[in-house]
Parts: sequence; C-alpha cells; structure tokens
Amino acid sequence: MPNENLVVIAAMARKGGSGKTTLSRALISAAIAAGRRVMLIDTDSTRVLGAWHTRAQAGGLSSPLLCSATVESVAGVEDQIDQVYMAGTADFIFIDTAGVGAEWSDGIAVLADHIVTPVMLSTSDFDVGAQTTDWYEKLKSRVDDPSSLPRHHVVLNMVDPKTTRADAALIEEALTRFPVIETVMMRRNTYKEMDQKGLLHALALDKQSDPNPLMRPHVRHVVEALEEATDILNNILAA
Repeated sequence: MPNENLVVIAAMARKGGSGKTTLSRALISAAIAAGRRVMLIDTDSTRVLGAWHTRAQAGGLSSPLLCSATVESVAGVEDQIDQVYMAGTADFIFIDTAGVGAEWSDGIAVLADHIVTPVMLSTSDFDVGAQTTDWYEKLKSRVDDPSSLPRHHVVLNMVDPKTTRADAALIEEALTRFPVIETVMMRRNTYKEMDQKGLLHALALDKQSDPNPLMRPHVRHVVEALEEATDILNNILAA
C-alpha cells in the first residue's frame, strides 16, 4: 500500500566536486542505520553513486534495506518515485543529481521534499553555492505555488576539526548567505573509506568483528562520522 510518509531528498549543486555524492552516501548511511528502507536514484551521468552501491554489495558492506536505480530523465525519476510510493517499498528516496541546466533542475526540485546542497568552506565555493541558492530563489517565480516547493538546506562541507579564525569568519559569512543547517560535515578519513567500501554502520561492524585487535579502536571514528551524518539528516527533517 502507498507510503504516505515517504521522504524524497535531492542533493543538488550547480557544479561537481562540492561533495554532493559523499553527502548523499553519509545521509543514506544514517537512514539505513536507523532501520529505514532507502531507494537511491542516481541521475548523474558518471553513475558514481550507483557504482558505490554495487561495490558495497560486492564487499558485504551494504544492507537489504538499500536498493538503487539509475534514471536518465526527469520523467524517469517521477515514475520511480511513484512506483516506490505506491508499493510502499521505501521510507526515503535519495536523488543524486548532476549540476546541469535550470529546466532539468526545476523538474527534480518539484519532486522532492527537501533539497540539500553541500558547500565547502572557501570564498570560491561560496560563490558557486550562491548560484544554487539564486537558482532556488528564482524557481519560486517559475511555479504556481511557491509554498509547495521543498525546503532548501545548505551543509557546510569538509570543515577542518581545528577551526582557524579564517574558517570562523567564513562560517559567519555562510550563515548570512545560505540556509545553513546546524551540523557541519567535518573533513574525515572515514568518509573516504565509506566512499571506497560501503555503509558507515556496516564499516563499524566490520571493524568491530575484525580478528586484528588493532582495528577495533578505529570503530570510534566510524561511529563519530555516523553520528554526524545522523545529526545532519535529523536537522534536514526537523526543518
């Protein structure tokens, strides 16, 4: 039966290299760790997110709660969402998008409940992030009912654990320029390992059960990354 509580989250940015796919993987990991069923939809021509799911399955670091689909058009995304909704087979749909033209982005945006944009902590990346924010503001004039649009959230990404004065100034600037959520995404080696291998909670369990006792202290780093991703997801949903 239809899942009236289905949540659709689209990761969108006006250029590649902002950490969009890594953020999607982290949010998917958080949802799966909470026992939620997830469908990931990869619309990027590079197929990076779909390949990650395949790699995680092959390495035993995925989950039966996660499935994926590759879609090449806005109509295909809409059909996939409708199928999942009617069948009630997922609690979350995460859409990884390519940084392409406004018309394509508009079509994805109106299908989502939340739009999330990662922005790295630098002046140049702020200018690129502003392009996405400007696109979203202009979208309000292109739809019949602006109040029906999804909420737009910005996640500050790749933030160094030791914040410098320059970083602190950039964070203050971001708060004035973007709809920034409370939790930032830190620069972590764990996210690189997640990209290579699979879901965060599966990585933690794998390290915990490793016969090499030297691996077990590393569980803490994975758990910290998962807690961070969970906070980001909860911030998005609470908004």
